[in-house]
Amino acid sequence: MSSILNPFSLSPGAWVAGYVAKTVALGIWDQAVNAMVIRSGAAKLPTTGKLKGLAQLETLDYVYLGINSIIEYIFMLGIMSYAFTSTNVGRTTEDLKIVNTIPAIYLIFLFDDFFYTPAHLLMHTKALYKYVHKHHHRQNLPFRGYPDAGNEHPVEQVIGMSCVWGALYLTASITGLHAITILVYFGIYAALAMLNHTRYDVTFSW
Repeated sequence: MSSILNPFSLSPGAWVAGYVAKTVALGIWDQAVNAMVIRSGAAKLPTTGKLKGLAQLETLDYVYLGINSIIEYIFMLGIMSYAFTSTNVGRTTEDLKIVNTIPAIYLIFLFDDFFYTPAHLLMHTKALYKYVHKHHHRQNLPFRGYPDAGNEHPVEQVIGMSCVWGALYLTASITGLHAITILVYFGIYAALAMLNHTRYDVTFSW
């Protein structure tokens, strides 16, 4: 169990400090993404006025956000440990190749969607919806960015993180990965989650 919760054998103080650093960095990135969206001039999504959303977070929301933040940190430590030890992950400038960067990022997103789409559909089935995914949809008019994105049942958080882990592992076995690729991927992944839970109509032109 310690290899999962604390793969680097950090002292309790160092473990908590890492958690705080992760939380602060994510908060800064959330604010930066929001500022960039506002500066881009993106219009707010129109609403009918019938949806009120979750204007104020409730106690259970804060409990789940706290639990999910810890789950996210443990997952991050596991990914860092994998990046530092796997032969499929490059760590030097000499290891930086085209194939383990741009195509690799595309494949991670592709495989993550491949895993998460059926899992998401399963959570929407009548038999399971009220037990797990319903909590996330209590907020039907998201505007907070990452707090609304992460406000989900911890079981759903574990499912989502497992899909990402599977996507990373599969991509690493096919194209290889570079540590920088993993870092860039999570930056984009977090930004998209934030954008998907704001009121802004953000579009991309390719």
